[in-house]
Amino acid sequence: MTVAREEEKLRLGEGAAFARTPLRGLRQEEETWEADFRAVPKSGRRSPTEYRGMAVARDGSLLAESRMGGRPTVNDMATLLANAMRQPLTGLAYRPRHIHVRGHPQWKELFPHLTELGIAVAVQRELPKVENAYLKQRREAYRADMVKPTGAQAAVEELFPAVAKWVQEYGRIEIGDQESVGFTVMAIDDGGVVFEDDKPDTLAEAMAALEKGLAEYFEREGIE
Repeated sequence: MTVAREEEKLRLGEGAAFARTPLRGLRQEEETWEADFRAVPKSGRRSPTEYRGMAVARDGSLLAESRMGGRPTVNDMATLLANAMRQPLTGLAYRPRHIHVRGHPQWKELFPHLTELGIAVAVQRELPKVENAYLKQRREAYRADMVKPTGAQAAVEELFPAVAKWVQEYGRIEIGDQESVGFTVMAIDDGGVVFEDDKPDTLAEAMAALEKGLAEYFEREGIE
C-alpha cells in the first residue's frame, strides 16, 4: 500500500536528516525561530502543487528553505529545522530555545523530539517573520525582469533626497498636465495633498519645486 505523504512517519536514527545526537551537540542560544510551509500558487490552476518551507530567525534572517510538490510531511519539517540548525544560510550552527509553528497535525510527532533537544515548541496562528520572508521572496521574483536604471538615473535619489524619502516612506507624487489646471506637481498621502505647485512648465522645474516643498514640509513636521 502506498502511504500518502501527509501520513509519513518521522524518520529518526542513522541516515535521517533529523538525527538528535549531532543536533544535541550544537550550542544553544536564547533565540526564537518561526518555521512553516506556504503553498505557492500556480498560474492557471485552482490548487497549488508546490510548497515552500522556511525557517526564520527572530531578526528576520532566513535560516533554511525548501520546496516540494505536494503537501509537506513531518519529515519535511524535520529536515527543514535540522538544516536550519546544522547549516543555516546565515551565521553559525546552533539550536534555538523556542520554535513557533502553525497547528498542523502532521507536525505533532516531531514536538517530543524537539523537547528532548531543549527546544520548546509553541503553536501560533500567525507567523509574521515567515510571512515577511515569503512576501519578500515573492516580491524579488516579481521584480526579476524589472528594467534596471542606468547609473545616471540611479542618482535621482541623491539629487532629490526629500522626494525619495517621501515616496519610500510617506506617500506618492503626481506630475503632469491636468485638465483645466495645466501642468502641476503634487505630493499626496492618505490624508490628501500636502504639497502642490502649478507654476512649473517642465519636469525639471517640477522636480525642483517638489524637492523644495517637501524639504520644507519635513522641517515643519519635525521629520529628519
